[in-house]
Amino acid sequence: MVFENYANFYDLLYRDKDYQEECKFVKRVFEIYSEKEIRTILDLGCGTGSHALLLSDMDYIVTGVDLSEKMLHLANSKAAEQNRQIHFLQGDIRYLDLPQRFDAVVAMFTVLGYQTTNQDLENAIRAVRKHLNPRGLFIFDVWFGPAVLNEKPAKRAKTVKEGDVKIVRCAYPILDITKHTVEVNYTVSEFRGDHLVAEVRESHLVRFFFYQELLLFLNRNGFEVLKVCPFMDLNGQVDDHCWTISVISRGI
Repeated sequence: MVFENYANFYDLLYRDKDYQEECKFVKRVFEIYSEKEIRTILDLGCGTGSHALLLSDMDYIVTGVDLSEKMLHLANSKAAEQNRQIHFLQGDIRYLDLPQRFDAVVAMFTVLGYQTTNQDLENAIRAVRKHLNPRGLFIFDVWFGPAVLNEKPAKRAKTVKEGDVKIVRCAYPILDITKHTVEVNYTVSEFRGDHLVAEVRESHLVRFFFYQELLLFLNRNGFEVLKVCPFMDLNGQVDDHCWTISVISRGI
């Protein structure tokens, strides 16, 4: 299962990710596109809960769902430390069946891209629709196909330090243009001083998308697309340099 092996490194590796601005963007989308006040949010692929905690700080009632037990353990620990009442659940977003409906569903940080087959994608979108209140919003971000094919995935390395701990993550991507996927093979190494103390490997298969296929899948599963824009940029124009795009849709 992805994210199980290096869940403990996750927050350190992504501490430079601007979760605060991303949640402000979500709130702005609510203000512009929602026909009613948003109170309840379902956060799909919530990971360690960084978006959920910030959205809770904005007075939304948040339920988080993730497949990884280890990521959810970290999310619950962070919520307890911050005295936040957030319901975190383990579940597969393709087959989710909760007794509650929500005003909005968010799937941040390319969560939908992990649905790499058409059937998995359709199942996930249907599950989202089932859990939305009438005319509710579905907001997500994905990799944009024209930019992926234009710029091509490349080998990358990232190093982060905290005290005497150094984490080095190397990513080795394999592009499949016929399946619209990138297999990202990660090696994450933990050093204390100059000594390697742990090393984990994971492979993440991520799908990239094109505008017309997003429109097709969303439309035929009960959504209208309200906006497609560069990630967190409502006024920007999507082009073949926008690796990540934000998609704003509404149930019909």
